[in-house]
Amino acid sequence: MLDKNELLKLLPKLIREDDEVKGAVITALSGVVATKDDIKLVIEEFNKRFEGMDKRFEGMDKRFERMDKRFEELIKLMNKGFEDARKDRELLRISITTLSTRGGVELHNTILSLLKDKLIQENIGVSEIKREDLIDSEGKIFYKNYNTDIDILIKNDKIILIEVKFKADNRDIYQILKKGELFKQIKKKNYDELMLVCLEINSMNFEQAIKQGVKVIAGKIT
Repeated sequence: MLDKNELLKLLPKLIREDDEVKGAVITALSGVVATKDDIKLVIEEFNKRFEGMDKRFEGMDKRFERMDKRFEELIKLMNKGFEDARKDRELLRISITTLSTRGGVELHNTILSLLKDKLIQENIGVSEIKREDLIDSEGKIFYKNYNTDIDILIKNDKIILIEVKFKADNRDIYQILKKGELFKQIKKKNYDELMLVCLEINSMNFEQAIKQGVKVIAGKIT
């Protein structure tokens, strides 16, 4: 009978030359050693599982994207609501101020605030507009020592005279034209543009202002 060492020396030759011995060895090892086909099946199974996980993650990403869009829309609606509420409050304050007084700095600033977006479109920053007093000491335009004021914007070496009104009409057009004359008389220099800024003006007065060379920035043209 062969001992262990002799068997180990003989076994490789038997496996190579004797199919019966080779089959017996493979059968004995089949429960322990994985074949190439076994490994291939395992890899395919892992791939299927990872593909399923990828699809689930893609579905989760899409759901999160939809949630993000809904949150963005909600934030936009909330911001619009706050902005509308702010404008409503300012309009109410303007109405109260207009009824109780002749206007003043508060009314003036509130109108500029409400029309801020339109002014920005014209490359005009509200903080750049400065108010300046004009006195007709000689009475050549109005009457002697007549005191008024005008908003002045100096931008790119251009001088723009601005009149701010709640609801503009033909009297306001006339006023800014006369203030322009007074400015030239006092400052001894010309302006580049006259601008009427108002929350509301009717179409007839709007067209009249344009004909007189006055640019109009209005919240509403009726």
